Amino acid sequence: MGGVKPEDEALLRALESACHSLNGSIGMARRALSAIRPRTYTLDTQFEIAYSRVLLAWVERAPEAMHAALHEVDVSSSPHLYGQWLYASSWLAALRGEFREQLRCLERAIRHIVETPAAYDVALLANATRSLVHLVREIAAPGTFEFVVGVAESLPWTADLEGERFLTFRGLAWAYALRGLHEKALQYAYFARDIAPSVRWVTACYADQAYLARMAGENSSGDALLRHAVACAQETDWTSPGEERVAILNLIELTADRDLPAAARLLDIYDAIPITLSPRLALARDERMRAMEGYARGCILAASGERNAAIELLASAYSLYCSIGYAWRAAAAALRLHAVSEEVTWLRLAGEAVAEFSESSVARDIRARAAGSGDERVASLTPAQRRVFALICDGLSDKQIAHSLGISPETVKNHAARVRATFGVHSRSALIAATRQKAV
Repeated sequence: MGGVKPEDEALLRALESACHSLNGSIGMARRALSAIRPRTYTLDTQFEIAYSRVLLAWVERAPEAMHAALHEVDVSSSPHLYGQWLYASSWLAALRGEFREQLRCLERAIRHIVETPAAYDVALLANATRSLVHLVREIAAPGTFEFVVGVAESLPWTADLEGERFLTFRGLAWAYALRGLHEKALQYAYFARDIAPSVRWVTACYADQAYLARMAGENSSGDALLRHAVACAQETDWTSPGEERVAILNLIELTADRDLPAAARLLDIYDAIPITLSPRLALARDERMRAMEGYARGCILAASGERNAAIELLASAYSLYCSIGYAWRAAAAALRLHAVSEEVTWLRLAGEAVAEFSESSVARDIRARAAGSGDERVASLTPAQRRVFALICDGLSDKQIAHSLGISPETVKNHAARVRATFGVHSRSALIAATRQKAV
């Protein structure tokens, strides 16, 4: 770099290293950093060098090195650098699996950017807002939820931020659903689909809508959306380093009890994706993706009748979600474990996990199951009748129940008739209503 000033050369090397880190080229990132000459630089350049070390440590999954790099330079006197420092600190918390701490760091970063004119950076604000939205869709944090919704809705989304806007509004759809606000959730989901940046994301949005409709209790709409989403997923090219692939896992969960062969085909599609996650993604840096994959595979194994293998995968997912504070996912895993094992302990653990999301569909299902488990009428049913009863309450048709349990439709009808007689009702809708009334 002949003729380039040492300050500019150092800055260029730092930026070069950062680019290599985000692309997963660790050796090249290190070489660029080692080429920076030790000397006195301006605070901005010092921070860029330190930030490039932060990114390298992030990709290498080295939290202590990341912590050391973050504290190489004191930027508290520089408003615009301090906002970036707070944002980087949030990802150190994520690397450590401390997602509640990440939530707190992100809220501090956003408040600093919004409230400090000298720190205002719309791109950084959009990134931090999207990240915080994705946490409040997992972790109950009432004050933070209202705060980030206000920021997301008032943020001046420019054309170059459409990708962040899409991810933010898609995340808000889930966050609203988990708080029982289903109309608002679907409103955000439809808007997100309208601005989806790729065919893969459009398919992911169809999967979201199927899931959200089911959470809202709109089973007919949910089933129609699910069939459409599965058909789209089977025709979509999933070759991407992005997180779109999570949509396939969601579809597997929804489909396993209703159409096991389709769920198995979706798993084959997922396993055949020829490219790994981008190293810049948080999901590539920790165990959440493994838990999501294990949960989806566990759903297929449970539907296939492979009880022990299903319990092992589902219990592993439950433990990880509990450890990182992902409440509703932990509850969903425990609820699935209760269905597979018929052990009432899992029902209690599911209720404890989702206590802060009391208006969610997961909490509603747990209350219904708990009411049934203490109901003498349910206790009088045979194990086979109880399995049919549980799937009726989940909204499955006789054909779907037969497919899920590996029995004939005629056997399902016989069990269902016995269940209705036990509850003293004459229709499927009356049976579900009686169960829900007891759960309230």
